[in-house]
Amino acid sequence: MATLKNGLSRRSFLTLGGVAALGGAAALAGCAPQASSSANADAKGATDDAASAMQTADQTKECDIAIVGAGGAGMWAAVEAVRAGKSVVVIEKGGNVGVANGSLAGGPFMVGSKLQQEAGVEFTVEEAFNHIMEYAHWSTNAAAVKAAVAISGETVDQFTDDFGVPTGLRPDNYGAGHASVRANFQSDPKDSKTQAKGEDRMKPLQEFVESKGGEFLFNTAGKRLIMEDGACTGVQCEGDGVTDVKAKAVIVATGGFLGNVDMMREKFGTFVNPLGNVLSVGEGIDMVQAAGGQLSTQWGIAGNEFTGSNQKADGLYDRKSAAFTIGIYGTLLVNNQGRRFSNEGKFANLPLALGGAISLVGGKYYAVVDQAYVDGLNSGKDAWTLCGADEVNWRTGMMTLKDKPLENVQGSIDDAVSAGWAFKADTIEALAQAIDAPELVETLDEYNGYCADGKDEQFYKPACFLQPVTTGPFYAFQYEPSAWVTIGGIRTNDRLQAIDGEGVAIPGLYVAGADNGTLMSAPYCDYEGYSLMCAYCGGRLAGQYAVETIDA
Repeated sequence: MATLKNGLSRRSFLTLGGVAALGGAAALAGCAPQASSSANADAKGATDDAASAMQTADQTKECDIAIVGAGGAGMWAAVEAVRAGKSVVVIEKGGNVGVANGSLAGGPFMVGSKLQQEAGVEFTVEEAFNHIMEYAHWSTNAAAVKAAVAISGETVDQFTDDFGVPTGLRPDNYGAGHASVRANFQSDPKDSKTQAKGEDRMKPLQEFVESKGGEFLFNTAGKRLIMEDGACTGVQCEGDGVTDVKAKAVIVATGGFLGNVDMMREKFGTFVNPLGNVLSVGEGIDMVQAAGGQLSTQWGIAGNEFTGSNQKADGLYDRKSAAFTIGIYGTLLVNNQGRRFSNEGKFANLPLALGGAISLVGGKYYAVVDQAYVDGLNSGKDAWTLCGADEVNWRTGMMTLKDKPLENVQGSIDDAVSAGWAFKADTIEALAQAIDAPELVETLDEYNGYCADGKDEQFYKPACFLQPVTTGPFYAFQYEPSAWVTIGGIRTNDRLQAIDGEGVAIPGLYVAGADNGTLMSAPYCDYEGYSLMCAYCGGRLAGQYAVETIDA
């Protein structure tokens, strides 16, 4: 049985309501990280037509607000709706509320939480908002971003105060300028193994929603929006039969399109290894677009901040394997022609944000090092110390790698060579031939000159990252972009309502979480936990706005 990289088998994926709701082999290929996009290219048009055609419902349910997706956005939207006394039906493709990124990711960005106030962290909404918008070059919806940031602290507070989910402070690993700008869900601040994940994090919210009369439909996928006279009046679902959920408002929050190989190739121009929830295949985006909603202008990924990634490996990434981690240590990176394509120091310092964007530029790319570098790691030195312990130019390395040497360095590299995604050669010429990168020899001649001079004259990366590649044997590690979540989706107004081609809100239709293309920019924001903040707070806002519209 073929197995998805995150541990889901194709059969178990079917039981989660995925393929049955998607339609045929084309959809299966789109959901599996290993799937070939060519297999479903011819069937795409027919599948899209079938998906947009309304089916005869086996049953009909009615509520005030229908929410498609029980991830971070959908759950908080449901909480806000039932708090206001509205009846809610939540449609979730997975088997419970613990499968989406919102229940598994590390923790959200926050401003003004009780945790920060008690720790003396002076971080204001004004500072955070201005940084986020400047980083995005004001390409996102400023009013929507401001509203989400303004409630980010109280949202973290509510996890603990209202639902008993533990929260704590995460250190500022990426240089935000404050002791902490992100929460975690650890009951023991010093033990990451106490992090609340899955249902431990989201079940209390589910129980609250159900205590107020809310209903959850699990193993059920929202497939088509019900439209009447230009307004959204419900959603048609497929799971155990076909169900029409009629509603006064619909909130679409299906988690983006990380599980859709074809859609990621279309938007990013290259294959991307999915590290997050592969149940999210872009259905929400497709539904809203079919109803007249417009797409956003921002498309990107929140990249893997821990390592490089390759689908040929045993597991998409391994934080304890040098063969993976060398890809984010600021070492020489080249494309498939053997040419450098970016400042590797930027990748090393902001792997989650800029690293994701840079990896998309590289596509299938290689990290190149020599035996001397490998021996340095193998000697018991951590990567940050090996690069000169530069606290200024590699702050992220100091915060995340200091005093954490890797074990079995040579062994993990040899395993990667045996697996066929790393390459070893006695000469640079032989290495260039092995990876079919004809310009690698010339690139390394220039690069080693920069290392000798202590200055990168091509991309100006800091000298601490200028590790020469001169002592054989030589290694090249092949990587592909990898992501926790996709960026890009439906354009909305500041009240998170889907808008049509004229910029007019589609009545009754809201979009939150990773399906919403309004809150997140590409490259991904350099505040840790920003996407999770957008999910939680965007969901809350969508729920509040839907309630206000119904009550108006």
